[in-house]
This record gives sequence, structure tokens and C-alpha cells, in this order.
Amino acid sequence: MFFVVKCSFCNKQAVIHLSYSNTNLCEKHLVYSVERRVKRTIREYKMLDGAKHIGVAISGGKDSQVLLYLLHKITKPMKIKLTAILVDEGIEGYRDKIIPEAKKLTSELGVPLEIVTFKELTKHSLDEIMAIQKNDREESSCTYCGVFRRYALNIAAKRLKVDRLAIGHNLDDMVQSYMMNILRNEDLLFRFKPMGGAIEDERFVMRIRPLFKIPEKEIAVYSVVKGFKSVFVECPYVHEGLRPLVRDFINSVESKYPGTKFKILQNYLETSKTISEKFDSDNAEKKINACLICGEPTSSSVCKACTLLEKLKKRKDSAR
Repeated sequence: MFFVVKCSFCNKQAVIHLSYSNTNLCEKHLVYSVERRVKRTIREYKMLDGAKHIGVAISGGKDSQVLLYLLHKITKPMKIKLTAILVDEGIEGYRDKIIPEAKKLTSELGVPLEIVTFKELTKHSLDEIMAIQKNDREESSCTYCGVFRRYALNIAAKRLKVDRLAIGHNLDDMVQSYMMNILRNEDLLFRFKPMGGAIEDERFVMRIRPLFKIPEKEIAVYSVVKGFKSVFVECPYVHEGLRPLVRDFINSVESKYPGTKFKILQNYLETSKTISEKFDSDNAEKKINACLICGEPTSSSVCKACTLLEKLKKRKDSAR
């Protein structure tokens, strides 16, 4: 006998169970729930106030597809321009397989797509970078990828003259990043704020994260309900990072104690607010420099991207 689980708000078949609220939702109520919370987050943090042109970082995956779709739906009546920005790291058999989905969605929505590559900005794809330093691995692929991705997005956003850069980080991403910062004892807490970054400066394009309160599972089911197609291809370098271990740990705790992810997020928001007040006070007079090599803003004399490129050049020269 087949047992049909009914939606908690109507008689229709449920498509998802939310363990943290012990709620079942049908397609209609899931869509309503996700969209209502995203709109509430945007209003709460005033993410679109004064915005005229928003850059949307996309990858072709489910999170960025949902982000672009929702922002298009929300901003269209407001006459805010959207431009999708895709960073191609140059990983064979990975990004090239999901870029077509990004092109398809942007075409359907009528949103222009800007593609920027690691090769274009650094003269090396990520595969080439890993090949250069294969015998001397001081940094992981995730270090290069993270630094160059942020570098590429900031350059592309400024070139396009956008006044906001929307990132598709969901609840799981935020919680995982917070826990990783704690485990590594890194001073990167402010990078993942719902709006803005570590230091506010006109040379940095303001980041917004409209999906940061939505669990990854709900975004995945929402994308299926909406008919988005996302080819799942795991990054071949994923085993080098800490994130998969942290993700599995948090998921295991969440399965036993539903609502744990929301509690960790709340702790992050409260902690970051407290620390930010002291950080802002201690660094009120701190100057943001222009990188001596590329001119991009940095707290040092040379930015992290150029520092990594200089290391690559030395390794490449020494290998000859």
C-alpha cells in the first residue's frame, strides 16, 4: 500500500518535509515559503535599496539558478538591471559541463551573461596552476580558486559598473564557512555577512546574499519544482578542501537535532555583530591600499591574488 504524505497546509501531496519545523509542504506552499523568506531577507537587510544595476554571480548550479530567477522576478517591476557573471576556472570536465545551463537560463530570462576566465585574468587555468605546483604544494587548489574567484568577480563587477554583487550562498554554505573559520582560526568572519564584507570601501563592490537563510535542500527541491536543470558534476579537487568534512559533520548533527543549522547561523549573526562593532572601532582609521601590481584594493601592499601569481611565476621559472 502506497502512503501519500499530505501538505501541512492543504490536501495536496507533499514534496518535502522540513524536520526543523515538522512541516510537510506541497509544490505550491514550498514555492510560497521560499520566495516569501527571500523577499523578507532582502527587505530586512535593505539589499536592493538604491540599487540600479545588480551583478549576479552564477555557476550553472541550482543555487545560482534559483538566485538569478528570484532576483529577476523581484527586480523586474522595480526596473533594476541585472547582469549575470560567470567565472570559468578552467577545470576540464567540470565547469564546461554546467556552463550550458547558465547560458540557457540567462537566455530564457533575457539577462545578459558575462563570462570571465582564470586564463584571461591570470594567464593560467586552475588545471594549469595545479600542474605548475604539483611537486611543491604550499597551497591547495581551493586557496587558488577562492582567491582568484573573488578577484575575478570584483574586476568583472567593476567593469560592468554594477552597484551590488549577488552571491548564491545558502544556509548550509554560511554555516559551513563559519565553522571552517573557527576550525582554522581564520580572521575571515566578516567576509560572509548577509550584506557587505570585511571592510567597506568604494573600491569593493557590495555583496548581497539573498538566499542565506534558505537550507540547501529546500533550494534543491524548489529548483526541481520550477523545472531548472542542473547537471551535478563534482569538482575533481574537492577532496583537497575541508568543506566536505565540515558539511558531513553538520548534516549528521542536523539529522539528530533538527534546527541546528539555524542555531549556528543565529550564533554567527550575533557574534559577527558584536565583533564588527569592536572591529570597526579598532580599524576606523585603517587605510585600504591599492595593490602595487594590479591596483586592486588590499589591506597589504600587494593583494593576495598577485602574491599567489608571483609564487606561481617563481615555481614555473625554477622548473625550467
